[in-house]
Amino acid sequence: MVLLLAFPAYYFIGHIITSKKTPLQLDLSPVVECNGSVCIEINPYIELADVVFYLAGWNSGNTTPYSQEVESYFSLYKNHRAVLLAKKALREGLEYDAIPKFALELNSTEWSSYLVRRVHGNEKLLNELSIAIKDFARESNFSAFYESHREFYREQIRLFLKENSDVFSLPHFEEMFFGEKKKRWVFVLQPLEMYYSYSGWENNTVYAFIGICSTFNGTPSYCGASAHELAHSFVNPAVDRHYREFKGYRKMFSPVRNIMTSMGYSSWKTYLDETLVRAFEAYYIFETQGNQSAERFIKSQEALGFYLVGRIYRAYITDYLPNREKYPTFESFMPELARLMGNWYKEGFWRNVSSEPTIKMAFMAFKTKGVEIYSSNLSESTYVRSYLETLRKAGFKVNFTNRLESGNLIVIVPLNSPIVRKLNRYVEIRNNSIVLDGVEYSKGVFLVEALRNPEGEGLSF
Repeated sequence: MVLLLAFPAYYFIGHIITSKKTPLQLDLSPVVECNGSVCIEINPYIELADVVFYLAGWNSGNTTPYSQEVESYFSLYKNHRAVLLAKKALREGLEYDAIPKFALELNSTEWSSYLVRRVHGNEKLLNELSIAIKDFARESNFSAFYESHREFYREQIRLFLKENSDVFSLPHFEEMFFGEKKKRWVFVLQPLEMYYSYSGWENNTVYAFIGICSTFNGTPSYCGASAHELAHSFVNPAVDRHYREFKGYRKMFSPVRNIMTSMGYSSWKTYLDETLVRAFEAYYIFETQGNQSAERFIKSQEALGFYLVGRIYRAYITDYLPNREKYPTFESFMPELARLMGNWYKEGFWRNVSSEPTIKMAFMAFKTKGVEIYSSNLSESTYVRSYLETLRKAGFKVNFTNRLESGNLIVIVPLNSPIVRKLNRYVEIRNNSIVLDGVEYSKGVFLVEALRNPEGEGLSF
């Protein structure tokens, strides 16, 4: 199992700027299920772009039956101009959230400033890629592929709804907290996207682009309908408009700059966005799972380096929410939050903030204080017992435990385990591959990262 820090998500779609481009029109309708203003869909434009970028090497670790069908159907087009240009676009920075956002702009007449910035101003590349993708869709008969998978796409929506029963109520919760009404909420499933989810917003519509977090016997399990991702549509614009009030406290970023940069949050502004969103996420957990779960989540976020989450969460609880007449919207609370930030800056506690523990630190703690192995129903596994004996022979005091608890902890569970979904509230968990002597191993091999135990004192991995 992996406890791996999430890669960054970039959120803002951006204001439209003028640029010549040829819109791509697909004679295809999305597979969609709606309840009021909330929709779950698989979008043909995003599927088309995902196919091209998959052939270009993005999400190459996806080995689901669907990805294999993509490989087979489009095998003759792996060297198509669209795929070659997609490889170039990936090198230029058109990756992660920029791919679905690019896809949604394929049928527009202009590129957003956000996408232009992602490719360092190279609008020519965006235009060439768009034209090439249009040719790819026609030459490969993408429409036939999409139409033949409509029932598969419907099944993906059913799977997502089964695992995310709160998907239709979550947007209302966010609107009530932030004090703003959105016209539409669209959850876009991406069966070719592995491990990541993103958000975007434009014209009062909020998008959540949701990939696959795990698979079991070929059946995907989509990442959750994330309160975190949706909250960025409120938080980022508010911080943008009030950043001047927070800019003077940017030294508070310095103690965690290195670890945050490794996670993709390389500036005080992006760190603020993430911290305010994670504090809201703590409140959502408080309302849906109770105070104990919220406090565990806060501790886990502080262990990751988001050391202000607890303070901002308590500001929401004690200053913002009880005074909604004074602060009808989240943005109206920004000046007060900036004032509080100034007080925390003057306290100087942030100068003593420590960075995230390393694997070396974790094993030193395991060696000196002992460690428990939580392995669910795997304790009889030959591999797990061999692992325990290896640690004992190396001088570690180690035993099995049948519950997640405070202290030093090693968790070994299948990726489809409910424990993984629980731990995903604290840190992204995903499988990966490793190359040894030129041979790639992906089954049963996982990258490992240390973190502070969200259940209490101690370290986990």
